[in-house]
Amino acid sequence: MARIVWEGNRKEFGTSHQSPSVPQNAIKIREGEGFIKGAIPFGVLPMIICTVAVVMKAYFNKEPPISPIYLIPAIVIGLILALPLHEFAHAVCYPKEATVWVGLCIRKMAAYAISYDPLTKSRFIVMSIAPAVLGMIPLIGFFFIPITMKPLLTICMVSAFMGLISPAPDYMDIVNVLRKAPPHALIRDSQDGLYAYVDK
Repeated sequence: MARIVWEGNRKEFGTSHQSPSVPQNAIKIREGEGFIKGAIPFGVLPMIICTVAVVMKAYFNKEPPISPIYLIPAIVIGLILALPLHEFAHAVCYPKEATVWVGLCIRKMAAYAISYDPLTKSRFIVMSIAPAVLGMIPLIGFFFIPITMKPLLTICMVSAFMGLISPAPDYMDIVNVLRKAPPHALIRDSQDGLYAYVDK
């Protein structure tokens, strides 16, 4: 497993370290700033899946599976899954020689995992998709938990929403890497964007 450095709460992302320069033959896959807005469409399908799950559960049980009075604790648990645990899921996918900085930016209601060690395309895809497991597990639980257990159903569904929608930027990165990165390329993050290059 990679060396994971917990940075705690930061005013901005990546202020405690500097990324090394990328190779001259590197291709920029995405910008380092302002890409979150572009990732919004990638959250639509997970939102539809979760909404359909709620509707189906309600239809087959003839009553709503979610209770509003349990929403606040469910949101708190969902945020724990969608923020720090999401980033740790990224971090554990890096090789043991890598260093990954993990932290929070509470004023932006966001978290981050940053590493400047390159990954193969396949490992990058695994690393990017890993946090979605934090949404899939509660979604599966939602289907099998009895309708009488509404507190748990509410927690599961809110966690599923947050866990599957929060990786939207990661889904976008996967699509961009598949479309733009050359075969056998290495993928590396930097403070000004995501790059792909072929190691000569």
